Amino acid sequence: MVMNHPTVEELEGFLRSAPGPGRAARNARVLRHLLAECSSCHHRLQDMGWDERRLERLFLFPVDRDEQISVESAAPYDYSRAFSAAEQALGAFFAEGKPTEGTPEELLAELAPLSLEEQARWVSTYSRFANLQLVKMLAQMSHAARYEDPVRMLHLANLSRLTAEACTVDSAGSTSRLADLRAQGWCHYGNALRVAGRVREAEEAFDRAQRLCKEGTGDPPLRASLLERMVSLRIFQRRFDQAIELADEASRLYGELDETRSQASTMVQKAMAHLLSGAPEAAVRTLNQVIPKIGHEGDPHLLLAACHNLIRAYIEKGEPEQALSLFFEARGLYQDFQDPLIALRAGWQEGQILRDLGHLQAAEEALLRARQGFMERELLYEVAVVSLDLSAVYLRLGKIEKLRETVLEMVPIFTSLGVDRDALAALLQLQQANQQSRQALELIRFLSSRLEQLPHGQTLK
Repeated sequence: MVMNHPTVEELEGFLRSAPGPGRAARNARVLRHLLAECSSCHHRLQDMGWDERRLERLFLFPVDRDEQISVESAAPYDYSRAFSAAEQALGAFFAEGKPTEGTPEELLAELAPLSLEEQARWVSTYSRFANLQLVKMLAQMSHAARYEDPVRMLHLANLSRLTAEACTVDSAGSTSRLADLRAQGWCHYGNALRVAGRVREAEEAFDRAQRLCKEGTGDPPLRASLLERMVSLRIFQRRFDQAIELADEASRLYGELDETRSQASTMVQKAMAHLLSGAPEAAVRTLNQVIPKIGHEGDPHLLLAACHNLIRAYIEKGEPEQALSLFFEARGLYQDFQDPLIALRAGWQEGQILRDLGHLQAAEEALLRARQGFMERELLYEVAVVSLDLSAVYLRLGKIEKLRETVLEMVPIFTSLGVDRDALAALLQLQQANQQSRQALELIRFLSSRLEQLPHGQTLK
């Protein structure tokens, strides 16, 4: 029979308090009591806000029912050693570093007038910049700049990394917390390098972040965040099977943490990997599962990314009617952002849908507008792919001179993108096409596949 119920104060201390002297014995007693399936205390925990799912994660263990033993008949087990180790781990996790000089805002104000090189030197040299909150603030600022200014994103991520490396055990509070902090800095730096296209350096940065994460406290949100960013790198490297595997692991961790928004984000990444690997059916299944969850989270950018990639998946599946229906539903989302680049990508998709539906004149107009916008922004990969879409339209319209002009404009673009000689030869062959033919369409498909092998992709995320 279960007796000696813990008080509310003892339950709160067990669930919420940081470790401290003499608490291991109390924690062992409370856990033994809860493991005995005391219904009264379970109800009390529910009243304190702990739902069934959290309670199961707390004290249900994966053992066979036949292996369970009766608490009443079993000899008491000494939990003190287990709780002593747990106390040490929690102590490292909750340890507070010594106070630092100045607030992050004050330190950023000091850096603002300096050149970029001097900023990097200062955070590496002067101890007052070894500030945990400054590391996190620089990482947040870097992440916020990812769409508008990749150069600034990389600089801020590098400052975050340098600041983390300058921190000490005293400032972090424990060796494992310092490892967590540095893992965070290297993670953001690796992601910024990936955005900048510096893939080899990004790989090295993520390797460093992984090693530090293993040396740290085992913080699940940190590990999930690291995995999520590594998914983007694997997609960029076209290592799609690994990207899908990492996305599943990150999604599992976010699910355990009840981080619905982040879990949905990793599922969108997984769908992108399916889409870019030539599996649009899998992408459609994943996105149709995740879009309702995103809608409940109220994240318009993530919802737009999911819808944009779902439209692309329907185009790839050869279902332009379904793509058009969804495109009209998502039009308000595109307009809400009033972002010129997002508008260009929407116009590009509209041109592809019109092409596949047979509205060739309207498709030509939409694709010409998109190509011009990408050219003005010097986005050469996008210019090349839209030009191939235009070439297919011109073939179907019988506008051979327009086709030849478009192909001629593509030659220096393909060269600057670093495509191989076979692709350049195919481009020259396409220029000689004099009618719509199976060979010309096959050349366009071949050139599209060559472009897809470059580290770029027509997706939003």
